[in-house]
Amino acid sequence: MKKSKAILLLSFCVSFNTLAAEQCETNFTKEGSFFKGKTFKTWAEVEGVSTAEAYKKIYQQIAKDGWKISSSDKDLGIISAGQDVSYGNGKTAPLNVVVEESGSNSKISISYSISGGVSSPEKAVIESFCKTIGAAKS
Repeated sequence: MKKSKAILLLSFCVSFNTLAAEQCETNFTKEGSFFKGKTFKTWAEVEGVSTAEAYKKIYQQIAKDGWKISSSDKDLGIISAGQDVSYGNGKTAPLNVVVEESGSNSKISISYSISGGVSSPEKAVIESFCKTIGAAKS
């Protein structure tokens, strides 16, 4: 009996992570061009996680991934960070995350911008976004 409960709980948690991952990829957008610069965005809801817990885990994930957190506001659910651009002559690529309440869930929105002449592989951006959102549930 205990084993079946553990399997049920595990599959329940996996389905939450799968839902957020699917939303993360489905809601992904990009605007701009190589010459003008690009902005990448996505959002997803993480079920059953408070905004306070989601904020804490996402903040930690961003720091672990090497982003330099420039400002944050826990009450507003905002984290602003950046990374230096290789060969960018002092340019930085900003990352902004908003964690907000959505019923009993947390809605996480992410945007990342790069300036003209800078490249960032779309697949890597999606993976990073979804990993960050997934951290809220871990």
